Amino acid sequence: MPGLRSLIALLLCASVLPAADTAKLRTLAGQTVEGELVSISEKEIVLRGKDGPVTTPLTQVIDLELQASTAPSEAKYTDVELSDGSLLHCAQFTVKRDQVEAKLVGGVEVKLPLKAVQYVLTNAQDAKVREEWKAILGKQGKQDIVAIRDAEGNLNAVEGTFATGDDTGKNIEFVPAGGDKRQLGLARITAMSFLRRRDPDAPSAVCKVSDTSRNQLAAVTVTLGEGSFTIKTASGVQVVYPRPLLARVDFSQDKLKYLSDLEPVKVVENSDLGLEEHYRRDKNLDNGPLQLGKETYAKGLAVHAYAELVYDLGGQYKDFKAVLGVDPKVGKDPTDVKVVIEGDGRSLFSDNVRREDKPRPITLDVKNVKQLRIVVRSNDLLDLGAHLNLADAKVTK
Repeated sequence: MPGLRSLIALLLCASVLPAADTAKLRTLAGQTVEGELVSISEKEIVLRGKDGPVTTPLTQVIDLELQASTAPSEAKYTDVELSDGSLLHCAQFTVKRDQVEAKLVGGVEVKLPLKAVQYVLTNAQDAKVREEWKAILGKQGKQDIVAIRDAEGNLNAVEGTFATGDDTGKNIEFVPAGGDKRQLGLARITAMSFLRRRDPDAPSAVCKVSDTSRNQLAAVTVTLGEGSFTIKTASGVQVVYPRPLLARVDFSQDKLKYLSDLEPVKVVENSDLGLEEHYRRDKNLDNGPLQLGKETYAKGLAVHAYAELVYDLGGQYKDFKAVLGVDPKVGKDPTDVKVVIEGDGRSLFSDNVRREDKPRPITLDVKNVKQLRIVVRSNDLLDLGAHLNLADAKVTK
């Protein structure tokens, strides 16, 4: 298949890696393999575990973890998003003519063409700034945007057209709509958005690469050299990483989708007591970590009865998997709910879940299913405290 053939170059320059490299590999079947990374080929990844080599076909690999990652440690950083969706957290950023020079959080230096940049946002570590910028981007028309904060702290956006930077890397040329050309100091600019149209001939990313500082690259190829990885993104940008700085390679984009990453096409939530509780993504109903039994889950849904969620799967997936149960950290009252899961109106699962029950893994056949409907209702007279976690809820191909 095309995606598999594309992976020939992926993570490959040498087929055998030094034994010092360790990794954790997850599969579509829900298995985890840990050990030294031995080799990667067009067809498989081999890890050497405590009981010897373990071979996993690439078609079954969800992701490969190499190191732990942490939030950027710098007090301030600038986000640079590329036209292919790559997101770079930059400690330094300049534009010299039509080239961008940046130093990523974590120390990696990159050079890339300005034409590959989608937007630039300073002080991106501030959630309020990110929300302001998101609102501005949602209104972008058919021109570039520059956003500058005034003396009162307001973020003002102006449409126009960017040209290039100067030789110093401190200024960039901008022509406001209906105005005259001017030089803007990069130090004054809060954000820049460039109107980009995707090249129809550009290659598609086959994986997402994350480093230890949570920079993310939409990669076409990842090659292994002596002591370093070389990543080429779908927008043509090349980045070289020392091995200790690369954290994770995610192969899941064409194989798996978590329900918490999808927008439901229909949401119904109501309460007998008039106290509707909205469903949560990747956290419990108290906005804490999702938990079932003693295990905590990074992904999943938390819902309160009565809830109905409908997802458009488009007939693209084979299995729906989740772990059902009541979060022990949410409430103390007895909980008894009925869970119904349907595919295109056909019943796939129907059963009761109570607080005292052990977490229940389920796997349902959703082959050719276009719409997945999940209903949670209370079995008691009132719905007070009737809730459920669908931990690790996902569809796989």
